[in-house]
Amino acid sequence: MPINPESIRHPAHPVAKTYVPPGGVAHTVVTGESWTTLAQSVQMSPWDLIRYNYPGLPPDPQAAAREVNWYLQEYVGCTQLTQNRRNYEFHTGDTPGKIWLPSAPVPPSPDEAARKAVLAALRDPAVARMGFGVGFVLIFPRDYERVARAIESGAITVHADPSLGPHQANYNYQSNCFNVPPGISDLPLLIHEATHAIFDIRRIATGTGESEGMAYIAQALFSRVKYGPQGRYIPSMDQIPISWFGWQTIFDESSALAEILLKTSYVARDRAKRLFDAVGITTTYINQGPNANYDGVPGA
Repeated sequence: MPINPESIRHPAHPVAKTYVPPGGVAHTVVTGESWTTLAQSVQMSPWDLIRYNYPGLPPDPQAAAREVNWYLQEYVGCTQLTQNRRNYEFHTGDTPGKIWLPSAPVPPSPDEAARKAVLAALRDPAVARMGFGVGFVLIFPRDYERVARAIESGAITVHADPSLGPHQANYNYQSNCFNVPPGISDLPLLIHEATHAIFDIRRIATGTGESEGMAYIAQALFSRVKYGPQGRYIPSMDQIPISWFGWQTIFDESSALAEILLKTSYVARDRAKRLFDAVGITTTYINQGPNANYDGVPGA
C-alpha cells in the first residue's frame, strides 16, 4: 500500500543521491531503528540528524517531513509504512538502506541551541514555584513540564530567528512554534512565551488582554523567584503617550501581582483587571483583536 500522497513531496532543493555530509559514516538501517534512536546514539536531536543527511529542507517541520519521506523512498529505499501511512519506517530489507552518521560531534544547529535554551528555562528550579491563579485561570508547574515534553516529542518546535532582537520572542499558536533570537538568554521572556503555549495546549478560551496579562504575570513571577526583588522598570518612551502609559501599567501591575502571588498563589480577576485593560491600549497589542484563539497542540 503506497504512502499517503499528502505526506510526500519532491524536495524543492534536493541533495544529490551521492551526497555525503562532512565527516559522514555510512550506516545501514535495521528494523526497530528510527531517527530518534539513531540521533540519541550520536548525541544529536532527530531533526539535526535528518538535516545533517538532507540539508536544504524547509524550516517548517511539516513541510520538511514530506520531503524527508521522499528521500527515504528514493534514496534509502524504504517500503515499510507507519500504521497511518504518513511516514516511512526503517526496515532491515531496505535497499540500499543507508543513511549517514557523523564520525565526530556536530555543533548544534541554531534551532537546536534555541530548543535547549527553551527546555532549560522550562526546567529551571524557579518553575517549581510557578503555581498561581487569576480568576478562573490556574497555572501549575506541571503545565510548563507539559510544554517541555511537547517540545521533546516534536509537537511544539523551536526556531532561531535572527531577525529578532535579544529581548524579543513569540509563540505562534497556529504553527505551534517558539520563535526566539539565536543565543537567547532572557529566561523570563521564555517563560512568558511558554505561558502562551500552555494556553494553546489547554485550549483556554480568553481575550488578548487576559492572555498577555497572565504571561506578563508569569514572567514577573519567574523573575522574582529566580533573581529576587527587582527595581521598577521604566519602558522606553513610546511615540504615543497612552501606549507608553499602557506599558508602564503592564510592568508595574504584573510586578505587584507577582509579589502578591508569591504569598497567596491566587488573586481574583478584578485585582488583575487594570493589567488586562492596559494590554489593549499599547500599540503592540491593539491590532491583535479582542480574542486569543488558541486552537490546541496535536500530540501534546
